[in-house]
Amino acid sequence: MVAAGIAILAFSIFSLAVHNAAFGEVPVVAVAGAVLLAVGLLLLITELMESWLSKGQAALVDGLQAG
Repeated sequence: MVAAGIAILAFSIFSLAVHNAAFGEVPVVAVAGAVLLAVGLLLLITELMESWLSKGQAALVDGLQAG
């Protein structure tokens, strides 16, 4: 999703730069790309936090079992 968001944002900037699309269409495409980018980053952060917390929980359980 992050890659798709970046690609869509780049496409909208490129379209604006070369006047390939009407000006009214570019902000709609840019907003769609920004939304995809934001959602992708939120999902990435969520996955990283879940992985980090599960490793910490496993270490806590191992420590409690050893003691």
